[in-house]
Amino acid sequence: MSSLARIAETVIDACDQFGLERFALVGLSFGGAPSVRIALDRPGQVFTVMALMPWNAGGTEAGDPVIEGFHKSFRDVETITQAIEAMSLKPSKTTDVVRTMTSAVTEQFWDSWPGTGGGAYTSMFEELSGITVPACYVIGGRDTIAPQDKLIADVRAMPGGRLVFLSDAGHLAPYESPELVAQEIHEFVSRYANTPSPGAGSAPGSSPGARPSR
Repeated sequence: MSSLARIAETVIDACDQFGLERFALVGLSFGGAPSVRIALDRPGQVFTVMALMPWNAGGTEAGDPVIEGFHKSFRDVETITQAIEAMSLKPSKTTDVVRTMTSAVTEQFWDSWPGTGGGAYTSMFEELSGITVPACYVIGGRDTIAPQDKLIADVRAMPGGRLVFLSDAGHLAPYESPELVAQEIHEFVSRYANTPSPGAGSAPGSSPGARPSR
C-alpha cells in the first residue's frame, strides 16, 4: 500500500468513526491528492471532491528538490518560514501555515507524504478516467508550486471534470483570499449536496466502482 493510500485511509477511518454516510471532500495543496484518492475509493459516500491548488495526480519524480527540501525540514521553523514566504503573495496572511507545519504536523505524517517513496511520489493519474463523482480543481494563475499543465491534464482525464482558474491567486489562496475561495467551494459543493452519490446505499468501500486502496 502506498503512503498516499495510507493517508487516505486515515481520513476514511475518521469519517467512519463519525458515522458520516455521505460527505464532500475539499483538499488544499498536498491535501488535494488524498481527497481524489478517497473519491476514487469511496464513490458511494463522497458526493463531490474539490482540490485547491492540488498536488497533481501523477505525483512527482524521485529526487524532486522541492519535496526533498521539505522532507529535510521537519519543524525547522526558519526553513519553513522562508519557504512559505517565498510562495506567498501576502506573507502577512500565511503565518498560520508556518505555525501549523511547525507544531501541528506529526513526524510520521511528515515522512509519509514528502519522504522518499512517500505520497508525493504516488501516481493515480491512470485511474482518473474512472472517477464517478463530480470533481473540480481550483488553480491559481500566480501559483509557483503546483504545475499548471499537469493539473489541466488531470481535469481533462476526469469525466466531467471542472477547472476554476483564478488568475490573480497563488498557491496559498485560501489564506490570502478566503472569501473568494470560500465562494467557489460553496457554489460547487452546494450544487451536488442533494444529488445521490454514485453507488449510494452500498456498504462503505464496496460500492460500485470503488477501488481497493493500493
